[in-house]
Amino acid sequence: MKRMPAFRELRRVFAGYLHEDLLVEHGSPEAALRSFRLDADPAEAQRFRKEVTRFLAYTGPLEFDDVRDLLAELGCRWIPPSREAMVALLTDAANFQKPRP
Repeated sequence: MKRMPAFRELRRVFAGYLHEDLLVEHGSPEAALRSFRLDADPAEAQRFRKEVTRFLAYTGPLEFDDVRDLLAELGCRWIPPSREAMVALLTDAANFQKPRP
């Protein structure tokens, strides 16, 4: 397998929001990433969107068990039940529009 790209922003977001206490703190992975997007400044949100796109492209051809291992390496403690669930969660979070004040 080729070397995994850094994905620094995903590592930061996963460790900060999709950690082992995500269900206690947020109730669901969707709510955890919504919380990130509400907290994120425009530059953080842009980096997240770009890295989600890169991550999904990188992991597309991989076996899903390998993708789960990569998520864990990036600090994600949520275990997606399927590739479709992972793609939906990350895509929805990347496309989330922060309400205007």
